[in-house]
Amino acid sequence: MANLVCWSCGFSLKDIPLPFTRLQQCKACRADLHVCRLCRYYNPNVFDKCDHEMAEPARDATVANFCHYFRPKANAFTQDKKSKADEAMEQLKSLFGVSEDNKDTTSTVVDAKNDLEKAKAKFDDLFKSSDD
Repeated sequence: MANLVCWSCGFSLKDIPLPFTRLQQCKACRADLHVCRLCRYYNPNVFDKCDHEMAEPARDATVANFCHYFRPKANAFTQDKKSKADEAMEQLKSLFGVSEDNKDTTSTVVDAKNDLEKAKAKFDDLFKSSDD
């Protein structure tokens, strides 16, 4: 299968011979490959997450299993969710008014200092007492 990629990181699995053994792992991220997430019968929208009528439900779709109905699925990689760090960074950006347009990592020191001063002013306004 030309488009066979790791379900966890998207690394190409074209160099790994089929069928996958139960202990086979991705060369890039070391994720198990004989897992529900890489199977063509995997369906997160059904109760037991498997569309095969004879397969027994797996406890964890990301851990190697002994399923005899396992068939690798091309393009199984999907970036499910953002990491907690990414979510926290987005919340901070929205709190201090940083837009996606301002993400240029090559900005000058002066721009960074101005951004810091603006953020500090917003922070001070947020916690300013009514006596001031």
